[in-house]
Amino acid sequence: MIVLLLITSNTLGQSTGIHSNLKDFEGMWQFVPPKGSNDTNFTSIKYFKNRIRFNIFYWHKSKNIDVDSMLIGFSPKDKKVYKLSDLDSVGQRMYFYSPNPQAPNDSIKYFREASPSCSALYNGNAIEEELSPPEKGRPNYFTFSFNGRDIDRHEQLHHLPNLIVSNLVKNKKELYKVEAFLNKKFLIIKNPKAYIFNDARNKTKMYLLKNDPIVIIEKMADWLKFNYYPEKNGVWTGKTIEGWIKKSDVDNP
Repeated sequence: MIVLLLITSNTLGQSTGIHSNLKDFEGMWQFVPPKGSNDTNFTSIKYFKNRIRFNIFYWHKSKNIDVDSMLIGFSPKDKKVYKLSDLDSVGQRMYFYSPNPQAPNDSIKYFREASPSCSALYNGNAIEEELSPPEKGRPNYFTFSFNGRDIDRHEQLHHLPNLIVSNLVKNKKELYKVEAFLNKKFLIIKNPKAYIFNDARNKTKMYLLKNDPIVIIEKMADWLKFNYYPEKNGVWTGKTIEGWIKKSDVDNP
């Protein structure tokens, strides 16, 4: 049975012999539940950077957020993995290890394997019809398959969804982890209206509303330069609003 699973799993990644590259996975991605699936009670975000997979898991009902990270890499060709440095940046079988800051070296005996190796494909590196490359402006995607049958699809994101940011700021412990990894500062508008100013600090007709989440770009005296990503029904509209607001318009600037 184990041999059969391995053969089936390998088939997903080796149908064309095309390998994926870790650099293609870099960026932010969101898990997309299969059609007809009941996996709609959570939102799963992954961010890949510098051989690290950073995970943000949000539960819609409880509004809890869990954050963790994993060390990743592809299995080397014709070679067993004894050290993290054995892992390649190109391949088909991806390995995940939990970080261990107290490990004396990078031997995998000091790192817990976070999950079995899986088939990891970028933009449909396979012959299956449902894994065809994106067309007509559709976002990039990648797929995981841990058992050789079920496929987890993740589509590329432009920014951290507003729902996630709004709930992250209520959980400072997890918020600080996300801000440190993404090198971004997230804040929430606290006043009923926060008027937007241009670069000359002249007030425009635009404004943000209470509880709108923003990304801080720059701080200067009593001012904050920000980006705001309007969404409709949780989906980004494709627009980005940039400007300045007063620090007094946000919580804990």
